[in-house]
Amino acid sequence: MSDGAPTPEQPTDSRLLLAVRREEGAVVLVLDGGEDLELAPESVPADLPPLGTVLGAELLAELRHAAQRKQAARLVFRILDRRLVSPANLRRRLAQEGLDVGAVDEVLAQMAERDLYSDRRFAEAWCREALLTRAVGRRYLERKLREKGVSAEVARDCSREALDPDTESELARRAAVARWKRQGGSPDRRAEAAVIRHLQGRGFDIGLAVRTARAMRPSATPDEEMT
Repeated sequence: MSDGAPTPEQPTDSRLLLAVRREEGAVVLVLDGGEDLELAPESVPADLPPLGTVLGAELLAELRHAAQRKQAARLVFRILDRRLVSPANLRRRLAQEGLDVGAVDEVLAQMAERDLYSDRRFAEAWCREALLTRAVGRRYLERKLREKGVSAEVARDCSREALDPDTESELARRAAVARWKRQGGSPDRRAEAAVIRHLQGRGFDIGLAVRTARAMRPSATPDEEMT
């Protein structure tokens, strides 16, 4: 049995196939030199040579790439099991783990094709999660999604789908009331301007911010409410 050093019959960039282990959801190819390649069952070539065969450079490169895809998929699911991460950040994190970028991109593309995970899937879930804890507007959602690497089109569409006009107005009122209470003091024009800036910072457009800040002002009368 080889100790990993190439022989005259075994080129430098090659490996001897010693064993094939079938495990749940994976196939492990045991090679000489202490190298094991874990592949998804569908990635194992139908014409894989028999045990004891020297795998040439071209086939070996193909198998190693498939093993990188398997490792990338495992890490993706492990990360997503803990928290929401955008596809762009997943790609960055897996690349930092030393995985081949091409293999990572293939895994992410396959997940998107199967509708398992994509920019849109992430954006929809992230918007739902954000709105559970913060009274924010569409522009906030869109801006944060763009910062996380989501495409402009998907960020815009998902933020609009997550917040219809009535819901956004209600969230603006909630944010305005909380801000007025926190400010205290006289509800003069300077205080009103501060509330408007606060609402804009929360992602509400200027028109909605102005109307809501004035309507929710502690001294506001019913006639002053959002008309």
